[in-house]
Amino acid sequence: MLRIEAPLSKAELKDLLNSLVGKMDDGDLFLYYQMTRGGGPRTHAFPKGKANLWVTLSPKKLDLSVEPVHLITDEDTRFLHCNIKTLNLIPSVMANQKAQEAGAYECVFWRPGGRVTECSHSNVHIVKDGALITAPLDNLILPGIARAHLLAAASRLGIPVREEPFTLEALYDADEIFTTSSTNLLKRADRIDGKAAGMKDPEVFSRLHKAVIDEFLTETGGA
Repeated sequence: MLRIEAPLSKAELKDLLNSLVGKMDDGDLFLYYQMTRGGGPRTHAFPKGKANLWVTLSPKKLDLSVEPVHLITDEDTRFLHCNIKTLNLIPSVMANQKAQEAGAYECVFWRPGGRVTECSHSNVHIVKDGALITAPLDNLILPGIARAHLLAAASRLGIPVREEPFTLEALYDADEIFTTSSTNLLKRADRIDGKAAGMKDPEVFSRLHKAVIDEFLTETGGA
């Protein structure tokens, strides 16, 4: 959507990332890459040329824990900061900091009217009456990779999936509450804003957790 011209093809990027992983001493890594527009004079118009590529690799073990986490909620104001001349990741950073200071794992965003969107660096999903419910892929959420794998796992397991908006009220009343991200594939919440929540459908959680972890280990050659 930003019309950034990648400096290499997907196949070339895959080869590069695999070669970088091979140079590391530890195979358990979190790999992150980012492309920027490229160097140029400070101006709002696009500079010509291909993007700059930045890659970081950090040692990280896969989190296999099924221990539940705590969440907090906050209003999603990411599109309401025209008074601050900065990139719009700042509200997510501040929300995650708020969660850390509250002793919580994540902060769940909600929009005026109560619609839940996503978290500061995760997608959020609920289970109600045996169905997995997640926000639709519209302009209010990022289409997370772990989200896609969760939905695919639910489909394989025959668990109904509904991609539709849900509210804070539905979040508080859900049978289960999950977050998904590339660094923590599937986390289960047991408290929101200091109150007990979810934890009513352990079978669905166990099946989905096993499915996404098994898929990850199979695809990456993990133990």
